[in-house]
Amino acid sequence: MNLIARLLSLKSLENVDLIHTVRVTQSAFNVLTTLGSEGIFYPATQSSANAEYVILDLEFIRDHQLDFDKPALSEWCRTHLSLSMGRLQPLSYLFVVGTDDA
Repeated sequence: MNLIARLLSLKSLENVDLIHTVRVTQSAFNVLTTLGSEGIFYPATQSSANAEYVILDLEFIRDHQLDFDKPALSEWCRTHLSLSMGRLQPLSYLFVVGTDDA
């Protein structure tokens, strides 16, 4: 079972975009991983040796007091993502691919 299917199996909602995949530069990716550790998960497999991958559990980050810098995450999203904060709000997971490959 692939990772996305496994994550979707945790939720029973229909017609809701629970997972969104974004590509960012390696530099932006490195900054993201300094904002905290709870709520960030590293997939077990990678499809490219030149890319880094993390999954952000946005629901967990929103709903709990964590060692995660939430204001800095909001600023990072505004700076590096094409998604508005309104579009991020209903998402449960953000799959982030960091690479400088063309």
